[in-house]
Amino acid sequence: MVSTRRVVSLLTPEEKIAHLALDHDRDLLAWVEGSRSVHLGRLNEAGELEHLIVFSSTNTVSFLSFHRSHLVVGDDIGAICFYDHEGTLLESQDVDGGVQTCRFMGLKAVVLSGMGEVILIQFERPQVNLSRSLELNDVLHFAAHEGRIYVAEQGGRVVGMDETKVVWHRPARGDHGERITGLGLTQGGRLFLTREGHALVAGEEEAIEFELWFNGALQVRYDQRMRLLTSSTSPLGAILGFDDGTVHRLLEDGTMEEVLNTGHPVFSCAEYQGEVVASSWFYIHGMVDGQAWKVEHQGMPEMMCYHPTYRRLVFAGDDQNDYTAPEPIGLMNLKEDVFEADTSDLTEWFQVQATAQPLSAEELYGDDDDILEFLTEDERASFSSTPESTVTPESLMAAMEQNPGPSNEQQRTLNEEDLLDELNSVEAFTLEETDDLLDALSASVKETIPPRALAGDDQRHVADEDGTCVVLLDGRGSYDPHNRIAGWSWYDERGQELTNAAQVKLKLPIGHHRFELRVVDGDGSWTMDSLVVHILDGSTS
Repeated sequence: MVSTRRVVSLLTPEEKIAHLALDHDRDLLAWVEGSRSVHLGRLNEAGELEHLIVFSSTNTVSFLSFHRSHLVVGDDIGAICFYDHEGTLLESQDVDGGVQTCRFMGLKAVVLSGMGEVILIQFERPQVNLSRSLELNDVLHFAAHEGRIYVAEQGGRVVGMDETKVVWHRPARGDHGERITGLGLTQGGRLFLTREGHALVAGEEEAIEFELWFNGALQVRYDQRMRLLTSSTSPLGAILGFDDGTVHRLLEDGTMEEVLNTGHPVFSCAEYQGEVVASSWFYIHGMVDGQAWKVEHQGMPEMMCYHPTYRRLVFAGDDQNDYTAPEPIGLMNLKEDVFEADTSDLTEWFQVQATAQPLSAEELYGDDDDILEFLTEDERASFSSTPESTVTPESLMAAMEQNPGPSNEQQRTLNEEDLLDELNSVEAFTLEETDDLLDALSASVKETIPPRALAGDDQRHVADEDGTCVVLLDGRGSYDPHNRIAGWSWYDERGQELTNAAQVKLKLPIGHHRFELRVVDGDGSWTMDSLVVHILDGSTS
C-alpha cells in the first residue's frame, strides 16, 4: 500500500505537451502541444477546463509564461512575443539565438538567450543587453530578485548587478578552475550556489560545495555529495532538488533539512501553502503534515503549476517516446485528504477509457411502438402487414420426432478394460496440457523500463589561440530504474561512433557541433539524448 491523492485527467491533448503555464489571477491555463501549437483555456473552481483559443507560433516554442496582462512566448530561433488573452500578437522583439529561459523582475523580463547573453526586455520598451554593456561572458545560470540579478559564467565567475552596473564579485576559489553547477535565491534574497572544483581532493574526483551568500558576505559553505538540479523560493527560504532524488528545505540561516527522497533525479520542486511537492521519474511526490505521498503519471511530469485559490496542482510531461500517444494533463486537489491505495491503482486515472453506456432493460425489451418511430411510412406498413407465423407447437414436435437417433450399432457398450484404456488416455492428455499451462503461468513477467540517457546541457566554450578547444562530454548522469546500464555510445553528427565510454574528451574547432548519447541496458532497451557544443572564436567574442 502507498499513500496517494486523487488525480483526474484534465485534458487529453492531440500532441505531446511541451510547456505549461498558469495565471491564477484570471484562472487561465496555457499549454503547448507539439512544438508550435499554443492553447489557452480557463480553469474553474470545479476543476474543469474550458478550451478557449489556439494559435500557432512561427517557430518552436522554448518558453511559455503569463506576466501581468500578457502571455509571453519565446522561441528557439530568435524572438520573444507578447500576446493578449485572445491570442492576438501585440509585439515581437528579436532575441539573437532565441530564448533559452526567462525570469520576471517587476515590469521587465530577464532573458537568457541561446547565445549566453542576459537581456532585459519590457513590453513596448527598448531592450537592454546586459552582457554587452557590462561585459559578461557566456552566462550559464542566472537568478533575479528585487532589482538585483546574479549570473554565473561558463568560466566560473559569479557577479551580482543591477540594471546599470556590476555591484558584487564572488571571489574565485581554487587554483585549477571551477564551474558553477547551480544557482538560486531564497525568499529573503540570499544567493546560494553549488560549485565543482578540480584537484581539491585526491585523484580525478571533483569536490561539490554549497555556498550561501548575503549582502556580499559568505554565510555558510560545506561539502556535498549531490548536485543541485532545480530550486524555488519558499516562505522559510527555498526548496532544493538534487540529482540523488532528495528534496531539501533551505532556511535563511543556511540550515538545510531533507524533506523528501524521491529515488530519482528531481525535475522540479516547490512548496505550496506548507506542502512540499516534487516531480521525479514518472511520479509526483509530496509531504504534508509529516506524511509522504505520491501519484503516478503516464509521462515524466517535468511541468507543474499551482492555483493557490483553488489549491489545485496541474502537471504534465511526456514519456520521451515518439511512438506512444500523447500523455494527459493531470490535476490534483490539494484540499482533499491523502488516502491509502495499492501501488497498482496509481495508474487508474490515466488508463480510464470511455465506454458505451449499457442499455437498460426497458430500452432493450421495449415495445415495438418505440421502434416504429424510427421507421419510414413504407417500412411501418410492411412491418404491420407481416403475416403471423403458421408454425404450431404440434408441427415443431413432429419435426423433432423425425430426427433419427443413434442406431444400435453406434451405441457400443464399453467393457471394463476398454473403459480403463479410455480413462488413461484422457488422464495422460490432461497432465500434458496441465504441465504446459503451469509452465506458462510460472513464466516471470517483468516490466522493463528503458534507461534514460542524459547527455548534459549544451556547452559553449571560447577557442584557444589555435582555433580549437578541448571539451568533455559526460554521460554519467544517465540512469536506469533497474540499475542495469550495459553501455554508453557517443556519436557525432555524421552518425559515426566516437566511443563506448560514459565520458570522452574531444578537441573541436570553431563552430557548432552536435553529439548524440545512446544508453542501453541488459535487455537491449535504449534511449538517446543529444547536446550541441558551441566553440566561439576568442578573437571576436
